[in-house]
Amino acid sequence: MINTHRKLGELDEPIDVGIIGAGLFGTKLMDQIARVQGIRTVAVADLNLDAAEQSLEEAGVADRRTRASGTDSIDRAIADDKIAVTDDAIALTASGVDVVVESTGVPDAGARHAYNAILEGKHVVMVTVETDTVVGPLLADMAASAGVTYSLAYGDQPALIVELYDWARSIGMDVVAVGKGNPYREEYRLGTPDDVFERYGFNDSFVEDHGLNPRMYNSFLDGTKVAVEMCAVANALDLEPDVSGMHLPTCEIPEIPNELRPAEDGGLLDGTGVVDTVSTLYPDGTSVDHSISFGVFVVTSTPNRAVAEYIEQNSCDGLYVSDDGEYQVFYRPYHLPGVETTISIASAALENEPTGVARTHAAEVVAAAKRDLSPGDELDGGGGYTVYGTLETAERAASEGYVPFELLDGAEVVADVSTDDVITYDDVSLDESSFIYTLRAIQDERMAGGR
Repeated sequence: MINTHRKLGELDEPIDVGIIGAGLFGTKLMDQIARVQGIRTVAVADLNLDAAEQSLEEAGVADRRTRASGTDSIDRAIADDKIAVTDDAIALTASGVDVVVESTGVPDAGARHAYNAILEGKHVVMVTVETDTVVGPLLADMAASAGVTYSLAYGDQPALIVELYDWARSIGMDVVAVGKGNPYREEYRLGTPDDVFERYGFNDSFVEDHGLNPRMYNSFLDGTKVAVEMCAVANALDLEPDVSGMHLPTCEIPEIPNELRPAEDGGLLDGTGVVDTVSTLYPDGTSVDHSISFGVFVVTSTPNRAVAEYIEQNSCDGLYVSDDGEYQVFYRPYHLPGVETTISIASAALENEPTGVARTHAAEVVAAAKRDLSPGDELDGGGGYTVYGTLETAERAASEGYVPFELLDGAEVVADVSTDDVITYDDVSLDESSFIYTLRAIQDERMAGGR
C-alpha cells in the first residue's frame, strides 16, 4: 500500500482502533499507533486490566486511560478523547471503534470476537492466526457481505508472504513456492514445554524478565506454528503444500531456489505454486550461516530468457538464483509483529482492502500424536504435551476425516492413537458447544468440503 502516510495525514478524523488482547503483539501495536498520525487507540480489552493499563503506559498514553464497563461506557470514553480499558471484549466490538484488532491468541475467543465485530460493521485485523486456519474463509465471506474488511495482520509472516507473492505476480513472475524460515529439527516434533527454553538457550532470568510462555515457544519448535502460518498463506493464495507436512529442507538463503524447485530440475518439488518452509538448523542443531529464520521468501521463474539472465546478473545483491539460473529467490529477512500492523489498520479503514485474507479452503492444520494416546486422555493443543500441528491439503484432510487442529484443545481421546498418527474424528470426543466448532460447521456446510 503506497502513499499510506500521506493519506493518513489528510484524514479529518483519525481511525479509531480497539485492541483485544494486551500481550506482546497488542502492546507493540499500541506503542506504534501512538507514533502514527491518523490512527489512535481508543479502547483496549483484556481480562487482566492491569496488563492493559501497563501496555498503555509503555506506549506513553496512560494519561488518557479510563476504565469502562459496557458499550455505552466505552463510547463515552471515546467521545471524551479517553482510552477505554475494559475486560468486556464483546462490548468493545459493539462500540464506536472503526477497526478491531484481535490479538488474544485464543482461537475460540478470536472466532467470537471477529464474528461479533463483523456483525457490528467493524473492520477486523486477525492476529490470532489459529482462528483463521479454522474459520477464516467463513469470516472473510461474512466481512465481504457486510462491506467491511477481514484481514491478516501485516508484520506477521503470513501477510508478508502474501505481499511478496502479490509483488512477484504483479511484475510478471511465475511463483514456484512461497514460505518462511524456522529453526526446525525433526526431533522437536515430540518436544514438550518442560525443556523448551533450554533448547532456545534462554536462561531462567531472561524467561522471567520477559514473561515468556513455554507452550507458545514450544509451538514454534514442534512445527505447529509453522503449519498454522503456512495454512493461512495457503488459504489466502489458493496454494497447497507439495507433500503432507511440507518438505522443510535445511537451507541457507542462497540454497533456497536449488531446493524448492521441481524435482526434474534437481529440487524437491513434485509441483509448483506451493507453500513450504525452510529449516535454519542442521540435524545436529547448529545453525546455518545465512539464515532466514526471521524472514519470508518467494521462489520464482520466468520463461523470458532475457529477464532470467538480467536477474542472474544481479544475483547476490539481495536476491539469489539457482545453480542453473532458472529459478530466483526474493526475500524479506525480518518481520516485526505488532510494530508493522498499522499498515493493516490503514489498508482496511482507508481502502477496505485486506493485507491478506482467506479466499479459499486449500489447506488444513491437523494434529499428530506426540506420544501413544489411550482412551480417556485429554488433548492439550498447540505447544503442549499431546499433539503437534502439521500441514495437509484440505481435500486430503476431509477425505481422511482429520480434525482441524484448533478444535482439539480439551478433546477426549476415545480410541488408541500411536505416536505420529494423525487424529481423526473417530479418535476423539469434541466439545461441540464451542463457538469456533459452530462456525466451522457452518463453513463446512457452505463450502461442502467438510465432514
